[in-house]
Amino acid sequence: MAKKRTPMEDYAISRKIVRLMREGYPQKQATAIAFRMYKEGELPLPPSPQQKYKSRQKRMQDYRKRMLKRRKRD
Repeated sequence: MAKKRTPMEDYAISRKIVRLMREGYPQKQATAIAFRMYKEGELPLPPSPQQKYKSRQKRMQDYRKRMLKRRKRD
């Protein structure tokens, strides 16, 4: 039985198909390439909302630390 894809995986596949079609591949060939890339793990998946949130929080903390250091120097 085939593994069920997540909505994020479906989105990544569809975006890859569009990108390949813009590069000049016919739709059927672009679809085949995108699914092969997904199957072999070559297709990068977009970050999940939780990963985006954690990344944003980390950037904000780093920014605050830099600003505090800058204030202490002045």
